[in-house]
Parts: sequence; C-alpha cells; structure tokens
Amino acid sequence: MPPDPTDSGSAGGRKGEQDAWGAFGLMISGVAVWGGVGWLVSEWLDNRVFLMLGLLLGMGAALYLVWFKYGRS
Repeated sequence: MPPDPTDSGSAGGRKGEQDAWGAFGLMISGVAVWGGVGWLVSEWLDNRVFLMLGLLLGMGAALYLVWFKYGRS
C-alpha cells in the first residue's frame, strides 16, 4: 500500500497547519466579502466611508470567527 501523501508523520503538525490555513482563509474572506459590500455601497452612495466601514466590519467579524473556532479550548 503506498504511503498517504497527506500524512506528515505527526498528526498534531498536520492539524496545526490546517488550522492556520483555515484561519488565514477566514481572514481573507471576511475582508473580501464585507469590503466588497462596503465598496458597492460606497459606489452607490458616492461616499468612500462605507468602504472603510466594510473593511473594518469584515476584519472584526473574521477575527471573532477565528477566535470562536480556533481560540477556544
């Protein structure tokens, strides 16, 4: 039977790597989604403050989700 390419030899190391990529994905997607919503509202109302609010909301929501998913024991 061939070796499993996803097995790095230690179960804890692979899980930590997956958690890190998951947290990174949450951060990027939160900023992209809410920043995009803020950009659309900014273009619609011709006021750039909504872009900044969307980016801040996305970052805050992403940080909360990372803490909720990975930071709690």
